[in-house]
Amino acid sequence: MNQKANQREATKQAFLTALEAELVSGKPLTVEAIAGRAGANKALIYRYFGGLSGLITAYAADETFMPSAAELLLLCDDDLRALPPRVRFSQCVQACVVALAKRPATVQILLRLSTFDPETLAALRSGRLRGIADIRRAFGDSDSGLGFDSDLAFNLLVAGICQILGARRLNWLQEETDDSELVASLSRTIAGLLVPPSAGDHEAND
Repeated sequence: MNQKANQREATKQAFLTALEAELVSGKPLTVEAIAGRAGANKALIYRYFGGLSGLITAYAADETFMPSAAELLLLCDDDLRALPPRVRFSQCVQACVVALAKRPATVQILLRLSTFDPETLAALRSGRLRGIADIRRAFGDSDSGLGFDSDLAFNLLVAGICQILGARRLNWLQEETDDSELVASLSRTIAGLLVPPSAGDHEAND
């Protein structure tokens, strides 16, 4: 790769890093702010990515954007397949809490889905579907023993998790909460809601 190509890749990476920082800051996303943080001409965002939507799509295309099944499994019991469906489902969601807490920019993108154009949404959806398919294979079919729609429940819980992690609050009135305390409280609450007392011996780890 020649010097010009190296410079182009470095600039593209600087834009992606700047996007991440702007997302974490919680500020409205603008090409000007991202370019300013990257220390580069904003016109290059349009040249390299086609604009802000393309930059977001490129950021979300990275395989680490969403937690992988392998990452989630490392946060669960070794004998996961032998556990009751609700315990498996609970552990999956609890692992998502931990994994998403490490991805504040991902959380912000998921919170802003309603603001994106259809093309960006389609690109984001494609990547998320691949990840969800892997998670389903890893955690097994839980529908038969859950007593509720697993897809709907997962969507509801992840949406709520993102809202809480994004605001760093457990409720609307509380001051910002320490990240580790927030994750632990979310994890305990999910286990308490999903795992019946009779399955206490199999409760997911906090």
